[in-house]
Amino acid sequence: MAVPLILKKVATGIGVRKLISKDIKQAEIPQGDINKLKRGLGEFAKGIVIKTQTNSKQVIRKVNKFESALERAIDKGVKQAGFQLLKIIRTKTQKGIDFNSKPFAPYSEGYLKKLQKEGKETNVDLWYSGKMLGALTPNKAITKTGKHKITLGFARAEERNKALWNQVVNSPKREFFGFNNRTEKIINKSFNQFIEKELKRARIWV
Repeated sequence: MAVPLILKKVATGIGVRKLISKDIKQAEIPQGDINKLKRGLGEFAKGIVIKTQTNSKQVIRKVNKFESALERAIDKGVKQAGFQLLKIIRTKTQKGIDFNSKPFAPYSEGYLKKLQKEGKETNVDLWYSGKMLGALTPNKAITKTGKHKITLGFARAEERNKALWNQVVNSPKREFFGFNNRTEKIINKSFNQFIEKELKRARIWV
């Protein structure tokens, strides 16, 4: 059971326009070099018109440096986004709300009696022993599963099965493991801020 988290929504111009803007004048880079730039930058080169007064090879080296720094920043940013999502999931669950911020269905009378008999809290927070949510620990729950992609999951099969029971099998369901549009926007905002900060730190533009 896993929720793919692919957060690669960096605006096309987040660094490229700032990178190129210092070199914009009259002389044009040869078309062959422009094509090389576009192949190297991939989707980040769409819609960019490049003009420069400097030597085109110097610009290419600068863009290559930018691309390398961007790749590293995205990998770090996506992992950080995974930590942020994990924290949001745990916080919402402990508050007794699902990933859409709706209250969990109440426990059955039989289960409530069991909790009371054992002296446990009766709040609907999916925290009987703490092991299930405890298996959502950053170092084991967040794994890289592709380029600029991580997967958030449970570190142990037993706890994964408990999560599956709550999320899918049980009736009523208590869907704690996921994220809605609002959460995605919050994470994307943090992600983009992180990317820009990392590129500034790499001194791609000053």
